Amino acid sequence: MEEIKPAIEGGKPIRGKPISAFPKFTEDEINAVIEVLKSGRLTMLVGDITKRFENEFARIHGVKHAIAVANGTVALHVALRAAGIGPGDEVITTPFTFVASASTILHQNAIPVFADIDRETFNIDPISIEERITDKTRAIVVVHLCGHPAEMDEIMKIAEEHDLIVIEDCAQAIGAEYKGRIVGSMGKINAFSFYLSKNITTGEGGMVLTNDDELAEKARLIRHHGEPKWYTYVLLGYNYRMTEIQAALGLAQLKRLDELNRRRREIAKIYTDELEDLDALQLPVERKHVKHAWHIYNALIDLDKVRKNRDEIVKAIKAENVWISVCYPTVLYLEPLFQEKMGHGKGCPWNCPLYGRNIKYEKGLCPNAEWVSERVITLPTQPALKDDDAIDIARAVKKVIKYYHI
Repeated sequence: MEEIKPAIEGGKPIRGKPISAFPKFTEDEINAVIEVLKSGRLTMLVGDITKRFENEFARIHGVKHAIAVANGTVALHVALRAAGIGPGDEVITTPFTFVASASTILHQNAIPVFADIDRETFNIDPISIEERITDKTRAIVVVHLCGHPAEMDEIMKIAEEHDLIVIEDCAQAIGAEYKGRIVGSMGKINAFSFYLSKNITTGEGGMVLTNDDELAEKARLIRHHGEPKWYTYVLLGYNYRMTEIQAALGLAQLKRLDELNRRRREIAKIYTDELEDLDALQLPVERKHVKHAWHIYNALIDLDKVRKNRDEIVKAIKAENVWISVCYPTVLYLEPLFQEKMGHGKGCPWNCPLYGRNIKYEKGLCPNAEWVSERVITLPTQPALKDDDAIDIARAVKKVIKYYHI
């Protein structure tokens, strides 16, 4: 029938104008930023807002130390560097994630080793982790993907048995819980992101958390040029500092974390209610022992039940003037960065004399991750979305999937 044709096939789109859901800030958040601007104290070197943000973030997570940094990638790099990861070391992580989970390992001239994932939660599989451990393995970067915590009890047990450092990548999971424990409180040293789309945002920004006094001190030095006092340099550091403007917004956003995450949960429920009758779509799960932060809503298309591939389906959905994306369309090790082993030049880190192994990044390395990456579609959960926006997104997905159903 004409009325059910997708817009890409000549039908009428679900919406006349595209959906936009940039963050909407409260007067308190706006005023917090204005006050910093009025003060002129824009850097943490002369202001106290960043320290206040760190203290509150640490308190909420029940850890001793929080170190605010410029962004989430920096937070992971600081965590790896503070943990002593370096040339000749292997670090296990997931290939189904944003590149920073692995590229920061390369920044330390260490080798990313990819373990497979669970097809339901999209998180790294503890069994696959254990299979990838060698005498070179030093750490595991655990990504709590989409806001669903990974299986931390099993991972921590493996790490203890093999004397490995666990680093939690909590970029997508601020406020998520695993068996009553908030993510970012279980690993040795952990990283968060406050990018524009994250569960709380400072535009850019990140945080490192740890209970280890020595790691915290190293992280602070790494953040600020390796400089414990003016013009004294004790290690190789960077300028990874957060600004007072970022911290002011972060501190104000932190007060709304429960509210913002509750809204994400409401949007996720709308999607589930609207889409649960589609047999060609596998919806995301929330296991009973976790509290999902719903950073994004990843669903899987059953390619045996539709006449188009995933990319064609996504193109058709977007033509309905709704917001949809793909997180993530390709496993990391099949990207040119890893296929061509582009690191620091001259073959580093893979040809580092301290390493001595020939690691291969080949198709079939992580079959579950590859399977998911061919089928996944991503629906947004930004709190600024209205109920009608979420319903329209779901209607567009349903319209396209039904039209191309075999």
